[in-house]
Amino acid sequence: MSDAKAESKRKSTREKTEEDIQYEERLESGTEIKSLAIKRVQTARSRSQVVLYQVDVKTGHAEWATFKRFNAFYEFHQQLVKDLKKCGLPKFPPRHSKILTDHFDRFFIEKRRADLEQYMQSLLRIPGMANQEHMLKFLGVK
Repeated sequence: MSDAKAESKRKSTREKTEEDIQYEERLESGTEIKSLAIKRVQTARSRSQVVLYQVDVKTGHAEWATFKRFNAFYEFHQQLVKDLKKCGLPKFPPRHSKILTDHFDRFFIEKRRADLEQYMQSLLRIPGMANQEHMLKFLGVK
């Protein structure tokens, strides 16, 4: 390796953030999503009460959980629709009016959890989706 290339590599290494380093470690360990599950739900308070869905993610060598609100899943789906129009995306779970539906009813939350889990697992069955940029970013790999 030439001195200029080596210096460039050293310089780029020094400028990396902790997030960049974690991302590179995940890349090296195999970032393709092997499985995901949404088994837990919790309510939390920010400015108002919200429902958070715990997404458990497994890659080749790592496991972690990320928490997402329903709206984050919806925005993720909208981004996929925009960028992957001809990919045959699964149908997104229906949105319900807060006026007509109690979003904190335990049966409603459980149904929505199951629907979101089925949606995400259906996405993973699409060839190439397990390492697609939007998917990796949404699940905290990137």
